Amino acid sequence: MVAFNRKERDKKLRRSDILRAAEHVFALRGYHKATIRDIAREAQYATGTVYLHFKDKDDLYFALFENKIKMLLSLLKERVEREEDSRIKLRVFLREALDFFEKNKDFFRIFVYEGSQIYTEDRIAGSVPGRQFKEYLIKLVREGQERRIIRSDLIPGQTGDIFFAILKTVVIECFKLGKGSLTDLSDTILGYFVDGVGRRR
Repeated sequence: MVAFNRKERDKKLRRSDILRAAEHVFALRGYHKATIRDIAREAQYATGTVYLHFKDKDDLYFALFENKIKMLLSLLKERVEREEDSRIKLRVFLREALDFFEKNKDFFRIFVYEGSQIYTEDRIAGSVPGRQFKEYLIKLVREGQERRIIRSDLIPGQTGDIFFAILKTVVIECFKLGKGSLTDLSDTILGYFVDGVGRRR
């Protein structure tokens, strides 16, 4: 049992080393220019060791993406659930998500410029972290409806999709422009989403 646990720990350590090296190489060279050999060299492993853990570069990149989403979701739950007010929860959700994208922009920028050739929306939405992220966002929407922050006649799933679409569009545009702080836009996005853009009568 001890030997088995040690073997599993070593396996997880190697996988973690490879993912960390891959993030650095992808950020430095981009998806298409990066190679498994580059990643193996960065991780200080043989190329064959990388292939023992990941079948190809696509599998490795998507595993790294899923890992990032898991980290983001864990962070969001920790920070958001400290609050009671639904509007503040949404604000914290936005602020923390934007801050996370800002801190990991070298990685997520690949999605902006090369993403359509690497992944599909269905693949992301169908992954376990993707589903969990959407479920959590829908939960916040439902809470907002119960607290009358969000209209009760709206479908939670569709509303969550719209909320995420606004967030994603802002991130992509900021990355393309290469200037400005994403975190500073959290209140603006929240205003668009909750209050709308129509003139009040």
